[in-house]
Amino acid sequence: MKQVYLFFLTIPLLFPGIKLEAQIAYSPFVDSLSQLATHSSVLLLTRQLAGDTTVTINGQTTTIQSRHYLNPSNAKAADFIFEKFTQLGYTPEIHNFNGTRGENVIATKIGTKYPEKEFIICGHYDNMPSGSTAPGADDNASGTVAVLEAARILQPFDFDYTIRFATWDEEEIGLVGSHAYAQRAQQQGHQIIGVLNLDMIAWDSDNDYTYTIATNEISQAFTNDFITTTGYYQPPFNHNYYFTEASDHASFWEYGYPAMLAIEDWYDFNDFYHTPNDDINILNMEYYVAFVRASLANLMAQGWDQRINMLHEPVLSGNSLDPREATLIVESNTPVATGDFAPRLYYSPNGDIFEYVLPFETVDKTYRFMIPGFGIGTEIRYYIALQDSLGRLVATLPSGGRGINPPGTTPPDLFYSYMVDHIIAVTECSANTPLAITDYQNTYDEVEINAPGNILDINVKIDISHTRTGELRLILKSPDNTAVMLSDRNGGDGDDYSNTLFDDEAELSITEASAPFAGRYRPQYPLEAFVGKPLTGTWQIRVNDGGSGNSGTLNSWCMQMLYNDPSIDVAKVDDKNRLSLDQNYPNPASSSTSISFSLSAPSNLKLTLYNIYGQAISELATGYFEPGQHLIVTGLKHIAPGRYFYRLETENNFETRSMVILR
Repeated sequence: MKQVYLFFLTIPLLFPGIKLEAQIAYSPFVDSLSQLATHSSVLLLTRQLAGDTTVTINGQTTTIQSRHYLNPSNAKAADFIFEKFTQLGYTPEIHNFNGTRGENVIATKIGTKYPEKEFIICGHYDNMPSGSTAPGADDNASGTVAVLEAARILQPFDFDYTIRFATWDEEEIGLVGSHAYAQRAQQQGHQIIGVLNLDMIAWDSDNDYTYTIATNEISQAFTNDFITTTGYYQPPFNHNYYFTEASDHASFWEYGYPAMLAIEDWYDFNDFYHTPNDDINILNMEYYVAFVRASLANLMAQGWDQRINMLHEPVLSGNSLDPREATLIVESNTPVATGDFAPRLYYSPNGDIFEYVLPFETVDKTYRFMIPGFGIGTEIRYYIALQDSLGRLVATLPSGGRGINPPGTTPPDLFYSYMVDHIIAVTECSANTPLAITDYQNTYDEVEINAPGNILDINVKIDISHTRTGELRLILKSPDNTAVMLSDRNGGDGDDYSNTLFDDEAELSITEASAPFAGRYRPQYPLEAFVGKPLTGTWQIRVNDGGSGNSGTLNSWCMQMLYNDPSIDVAKVDDKNRLSLDQNYPNPASSSTSISFSLSAPSNLKLTLYNIYGQAISELATGYFEPGQHLIVTGLKHIAPGRYFYRLETENNFETRSMVILR
């Protein structure tokens, strides 16, 4: 990898509206194939490229002592890669540039359905330093080995899309080889729909299985798919972001192609970078092999187009004790399983174990489920799972679940949720729109709400026509002057917020998406800041245009809110056993939080924190408490970020609330 210069850092619930989600499904077959990249196969190739053992090239035994672009041994590396591709049954290409000095080595597998559209998995094989010994085991024999392993394991199979296995030369002196290829690809009209650039994937000194992503706006959807598949097939991994143009993905950005860099953790960087000590002895082989497998799994899922479209309108909270109906519409290239393995809806009341129901009616692509009724005060979490008729793919809503035959036995990390409570749902929209959005100006609009009560949940839907969303800030302010930034200059040169729904429970953040924004996204900062705040009063939207030369219109905006029905006199409900549990503060919380509650009678109680699977994580308080108001302050540093539930139980009553922990 060449030197780097630039840096940046970078929860589905009550009112999302109908949403079509095209997700990559989980495949046990892909899982098993990716395991064919083994410790021994990865290590042998790395030793060969890093000069730790001899190789046979053109019938001669030799050693690749350096892959510096000016060292004669670098040509041996190109010949070695070419022969590996040939031995696997490919007809590789040498793409020359800078006369005949530079040699990109590329193998191609033509797609059977979409031959004109291609995915590229790539890495550079040249390295540093310029001396006689430059093993470059991590930088970047590791990425090159991943490309070769992908070519080996995928060789027997046909794919829907064309796949190119590319190794670049002269990356270290300015991305020369990849730039020459990307330029040629544009000139020849190649339809490249995703480039996975692997550069240094074998160093993990603290064993935390973290990797770093560099991406841009046009590449975010492709990047999200990589994150999804890595979560399926290598769940120990976690990622962060670092913006850099210092590797071969940037060559494809220059020509308008989606591309991403996957690299070891930027904040745990290789101590032996660009030195003769970057050899096989410094590599974390377990991390390295897992990284190779994750990359293979992503390539297979993309190349086989393992997507299932699922349409669902989540169940709304309310005070009905009757069963609730949930509908799923499926669009898939493969038939959906029937019978015992038909789609299932799994549900859990108040954190209990998940039960399931099968569809009570199936018409064409539409499945209808009935969730049993529950009493007032119950929170129901649920998710939906399906598999294809051949038992090769499983998809869930929300995404991330696994398990097959039957589908969905492993839950996703997030769930849909609704409350059976004295709750009212209200949607309030502006009557003043459309309003013009002017360069370097604020556009204000207000909605007056007269209903009494406190917010339980709020989502915001906005429709804006604008020719550059990267100039816009969208800010919502409540009657008590709490303000939340919904979106801060996202989308770059893209157009429009097309009925965009901001919802804390959405799976995709607005910062991870690309314009035009059409669908459901987490806002830049959580709307949960409004929870517990008064509903009544004047709500304000502000659209700030921070640029010039781009026109726009605020076409419409609405707030979708849940609040408690204040007409219910809770004091009449067995007053001698009444308890009241407040929302923790702050929420979201980080290192600590405060939880207050009141008791109307002396009670033995437990205050317990549960994860989203209903498992008890921590007992926050227990014992005998006198009547009155109580405050519990608890540390959270030992608890991983995510959504949790805390439950206060006495001998006669209980209450549950949710908590979000962020870092």
